[in-house]
Amino acid sequence: MTTITDTDSELRELARLHDRHQLIAKTIEERIFALWRGGGISLEELGAAIGKSASQMSRILKRLERNLTAQAARPAITAMALVRQAQRGDIDHEEFVALLKNWQYEPKHKSRGESDDWEIVDNSFDAIYHAYVGLDLLSDEEYEEVERVANTSNAADSSIVGTGRIRFDEHQ
Repeated sequence: MTTITDTDSELRELARLHDRHQLIAKTIEERIFALWRGGGISLEELGAAIGKSASQMSRILKRLERNLTAQAARPAITAMALVRQAQRGDIDHEEFVALLKNWQYEPKHKSRGESDDWEIVDNSFDAIYHAYVGLDLLSDEEYEEVERVANTSNAADSSIVGTGRIRFDEHQ
């Protein structure tokens, strides 16, 4: 049993754990939908992978399809939302790359703590790095071009774009 000595700290950690859970659940749902939509994987196979029946998977996929259709109708408000639209195929690749080149990215705000590896600012260049490395939505050349343009247009804030490696600013 854990001894609680700092209630505020414990509540912040609990909120971080909850955020991680939501992020993982959303990632699992996106992967399920992508496998079902484009991978030709049966409901039985998907269900077996996550411990659900085919009928449960059918309900999950119907819900995801309704949610994703509603999201597709709305314009992206963060870089990560734009990446998700491209992942689902809601926008074509050329439009995706053009939007990335003109996007106004927010700086990364990394805090010190146990959950640093899980913190992602949805409107930062983290989303583009995820699209490039995690989802393979960008070629090497496209990523480098988007990175170059973002660095040029956001030269005043050097924490916007990294080099693909984890960076910690001196003031943190």
